[in-house]
Amino acid sequence: MKKWIMAVLVFLLVSTMFSVGALAQADRDCGEFTTHQAVMDFWYSNGYSATNDPHDLDRDNDGLPCEVSKGEYDAYVANKKAAGGTTGGTLPNTATNNVPMMLAGAGIAGMGLLLVLRRRKVNE
Repeated sequence: MKKWIMAVLVFLLVSTMFSVGALAQADRDCGEFTTHQAVMDFWYSNGYSATNDPHDLDRDNDGLPCEVSKGEYDAYVANKKAAGGTTGGTLPNTATNNVPMMLAGAGIAGMGLLLVLRRRKVNE
């Protein structure tokens, strides 16, 4: 019985580590983008601004990523709006099927069931 409990605990630990690792978004830096177009695509598609900049791409807090000029960014936004980039587009792929966590929950429920059944056998 102790081996089963230990195996389930190891499984839960490993599945949690993989789930947390998958959810953690890698930090992006300005040097990772090859062009201003690439950084503006990333900035615009994620809806970042001077107040919403989790990657700290806007170090001087002027609302522009990686020292992109205001004129360059305004032209980019105008192009996106003209192309319909703000409405009617596809939603970003943010949802996941968190299979390891579902399996972890099933494992915990199974352990509870085993403990209840074992307790009944001991008491009978």
